[in-house]
Amino acid sequence: MDNRVLRFGHCGRNIYTFNDLDPEPDQPASSQVREPPARCPVCHEPVSFGLVDAPVLVLPPFSNGHDATCAFVVACQLGPAFISEQSNTELHVGITNSTGVVFSYTELGVQSQTHGWEQCLTVPLVAPDNCSSSLIATSNNTALQEPPGNTSVSFRKYWDSQLEMFASLNTWTPDSFLVEREFGSCCYGFALGFINHLRRLEGQEPVCPDAFTLRHILPRMAASSKYLSLCQHIRQHGYYSTACTVHSETPPGKSSESTPAEPEPDTGRPVHEAEQLY
Repeated sequence: MDNRVLRFGHCGRNIYTFNDLDPEPDQPASSQVREPPARCPVCHEPVSFGLVDAPVLVLPPFSNGHDATCAFVVACQLGPAFISEQSNTELHVGITNSTGVVFSYTELGVQSQTHGWEQCLTVPLVAPDNCSSSLIATSNNTALQEPPGNTSVSFRKYWDSQLEMFASLNTWTPDSFLVEREFGSCCYGFALGFINHLRRLEGQEPVCPDAFTLRHILPRMAASSKYLSLCQHIRQHGYYSTACTVHSETPPGKSSESTPAEPEPDTGRPVHEAEQLY
């Protein structure tokens, strides 16, 4: 996303605007300069801050899928602005290997890509710094341990070899893609199929598509929708305020309830255990 959302507190409100400063190309978003407007867009008074209401960047829910290893990724060919519950645009999903190469099932068969997934939703499947075990979370939170002596490096090599083998199966042909597309399970079927392939090798029951979607995809889609709605409101009105008491905060012809819900800023929290499938 080109726009970076800045949140700060003023006149008893949480106020969201775009940070107009150009981003530093070699710096992570969390360390970028935070520069609020000189005057509050709500009360029009000069802004000054204490520690609590100081400006912070609200990080978007999108990330570079090639930086996510052993993960399930969701993207849209038209860009992240279409990864929304309100969009009817077709989404595309894939699985990354241990170096961030994305494997996805397309009308040309399985493709492995080192670029093109720079802004997507990411579901980590392997616990960070997992040194001795793979965590396979299911609906009842059961888990399996890797065989004794395995290391994080050996497990990721195992992941890569299994992914290469799974992608080479005759199941994933261009002709089969057209058939599977009629049932809406082409690329999703490949990605979830690989997850269940590993689960079966580890003695686990497969995860059904509905359960995986409900637990891991829909919450991220909801966060994406809220963030995109927030950005759209800021583009139209210059800012968004959680107070919603000023007439200009509400789009013409709409009630105040139509304004986007307040998003939570990304605090860099670790991935929840329920999101670690391996």
